[in-house]
Amino acid sequence: MLAPLIAAIEAQLGATPPERVGVAVSGGGDSVALMAALAHYCGSAGVELHVITIDHGLRPETKREVALVTDLCARWDLPHHVEYWTGWDGQGNLQAAARDARYELMADWGYANRIGTIALGHTADDQAETFLMRLARGSGVDGLSAMAPRRVHHGITWVRPFLEIERSALRHYLRAAQITWAEDPSNASRDYERVRVRDALTILGTLGITVDKLVEVTDHMARAREALDWQTFLAAQEMAQVIHGVIAIDLAKFRLLPQEVARRLMVHTLSWTSQHSYPPRKDPVARAISAVRTGQTATLDGCQVSVEGGMIWVYRELNAVKDTVCEVGDMWDDRWLITGPEDDPELEVRALGYEALANIDGWRDIGLPRAALAASPAVWYDDELIAAPFVGLDDDWSVELDGGKDAFFAALLSH
Repeated sequence: MLAPLIAAIEAQLGATPPERVGVAVSGGGDSVALMAALAHYCGSAGVELHVITIDHGLRPETKREVALVTDLCARWDLPHHVEYWTGWDGQGNLQAAARDARYELMADWGYANRIGTIALGHTADDQAETFLMRLARGSGVDGLSAMAPRRVHHGITWVRPFLEIERSALRHYLRAAQITWAEDPSNASRDYERVRVRDALTILGTLGITVDKLVEVTDHMARAREALDWQTFLAAQEMAQVIHGVIAIDLAKFRLLPQEVARRLMVHTLSWTSQHSYPPRKDPVARAISAVRTGQTATLDGCQVSVEGGMIWVYRELNAVKDTVCEVGDMWDDRWLITGPEDDPELEVRALGYEALANIDGWRDIGLPRAALAASPAVWYDDELIAAPFVGLDDDWSVELDGGKDAFFAALLSH
């Protein structure tokens, strides 16, 4: 049973694997099986394997699970690090917050230990369960697509070698190898949506709707997503420009786009401009598209979308950045780097604003909407405006967009 697991790992790590690989292990059967298989693979491939466990402190059983992983790592002579999450403030979605924190903590650990690749223990069952949960929410092509076996996020390459292997096969391997794992008691509680979905899969299986069939559907959806992404990329190349970080889209051409391609282009434009981790919700996006098709202005996701001169303009909303402050030399609004002749710590980078813009001659000649310029970065000393590179105030100062304007187009295909 070990051979197909090793083959799945080799398929993701490639012919020339990295010198160091990390693996996230909770103590559950999926991640323990991944760690065990990786220990065999890395031992023969000359790869250093490092183990990380995230303790969210949300269940009393966690200490026992961490101890189990610690014992296994000692048995196999693997370095093991435990990271504790204490960031829950009781607000918002706990599961989403824990997931985001988990990835950030693992990424930080990876940076600190020169580990650029981290393996995760998701299985074919996770694919099928996620598909059904998203189907129940009415998700579109992206939501119903398969989880990617390989993805770069937070600067780390995350690999999921077991996405085509069912959970039962991993349990069979662990039993045959006499390797112990911990069962999360929440896996038996029907209070959780994923547990109810697992029960539903048992019933659906009698109709031929099995895990492997659902995984096959997610693969089809992933290919459909790739085709739509490509069409959106081509549309952006034809009708969009990046001007001082502001996106300008030809309105007439945008109106001719198929609805889904138009939606994707708008979502990408908003997400790239706001730098938010998650895309804007579909209803506000639909309203924004409807507004611009008729020449109206919309505001969402910290961005303003307006129509002027036959172009759709998408840029940061002033209210979203008016309190954003950083020192010269730091990244402002996660997008802009201003540099100049002075590195005085008392200088600040802040939004230009409407009042300061009104006192600058020739700003209309730049050709950007007034609101876009008002939300652009400028250098201030208290209430004194020192430089505004967007509008040409003081040529000794310059402003650089993170990644350059080509990053807007490249990001359409990179995910």
